[in-house]
Amino acid sequence: MNRKVKAILATVTSAVMLLSIQLAPVCAAPNIDYHIWKLQQPDNTTISSSQLVSGYSSPYFYIASDGNQAFMDPQTGTPTSGSSHPRSELREITTSGANAAWSMTGTNTMTNTAKVTLQGGGTSGNTTIGQVFDSTGGFPLCEFEYEATPNSNGGNFRILYEESSGNGTYTYLSNVVPLNTQFTYKLSLSGGVLTVYVNGQSVFSKNPNLSGDQFYFKTGNYDQTATAGSNSTTPYTIVELNSVSVVHQ
Repeated sequence: MNRKVKAILATVTSAVMLLSIQLAPVCAAPNIDYHIWKLQQPDNTTISSSQLVSGYSSPYFYIASDGNQAFMDPQTGTPTSGSSHPRSELREITTSGANAAWSMTGTNTMTNTAKVTLQGGGTSGNTTIGQVFDSTGGFPLCEFEYEATPNSNGGNFRILYEESSGNGTYTYLSNVVPLNTQFTYKLSLSGGVLTVYVNGQSVFSKNPNLSGDQFYFKTGNYDQTATAGSNSTTPYTIVELNSVSVVHQ
């Protein structure tokens, strides 16, 4: 093969490689199946499953430098209907695109590996990072919340539990997980029992009297000190998800 042919082949190869790089989509987080989620953003936009699968990104939802999926909630934004706080949060759907709604019988679990890298709100700051939501009653059965400043039990988590809208109670956990520290949590509503796990340990359990209701999971960053206002893109609270696993059996 003469030099001229080699030079042409080298040029063609370089061009193909460059084109491949230019055409490559922004990668979605590899450990999250976006076929069963849609995204609610703090500017009142909803991003479809197909967009997420294709590598959608925004100031509120992007791949962090460590490869995790980042959810950013600003201090002010546009809340969804029925809420006082803007959010960057995934809402469970079915593979056909319908809103997920399942009963508390059988096995229903969501297991996530996460970390919080920025917490707004000062010493009173807290954000909801996982929910079991009652779609029949229109309220969260369980909100799993992170608080950077240790609570009265010395831990960094609290759980809001309610069986009717507006009648919730908080349980403050003693599990210590500082900012920028990865942890795993699981929300389970299986066989009629709600159980919350942190790093493999059962930390909370209830038997809700809601056998006729339907439920779904949510996860991401729903800051409880963020308020309605102009749609900011300045980071206030950031939650990263390394993996999300949902099981229904």
